[in-house]
Amino acid sequence: MKKINIGDILDFATEKSARKPIFKEGQLDTGLLLYAPGQTTPDHKHSDIDEVFYVISGEGSITLNNEEMLVKENDIIFSPNGETHGFNNTSSNNWVVLQIKIDISKKD
Repeated sequence: MKKINIGDILDFATEKSARKPIFKEGQLDTGLLLYAPGQTTPDHKHSDIDEVFYVISGEGSITLNNEEMLVKENDIIFSPNGETHGFNNTSSNNWVVLQIKIDISKKD
């Protein structure tokens, strides 16, 4: 078992958003997506990964298949493989999102 305090890995980059890895084991890969105000991740998709995003703090918008939705603290979003998604910190505060990825190509 491993324990990580999220506060210990919060390190926002000024030039672009950052991903801080947490745990990676088998099909599971977790990390923090860290967005300073105005930072984005362009729309993209994965053919072999299902993802869950949980907003830990802050707010922003997530685009899912070209449909933008505002999300805030405690919102949780599921993005199945093949679905296009992107991120935009539209607020004046930092935005922290827990990312949980399941690699469906690594089936047991």
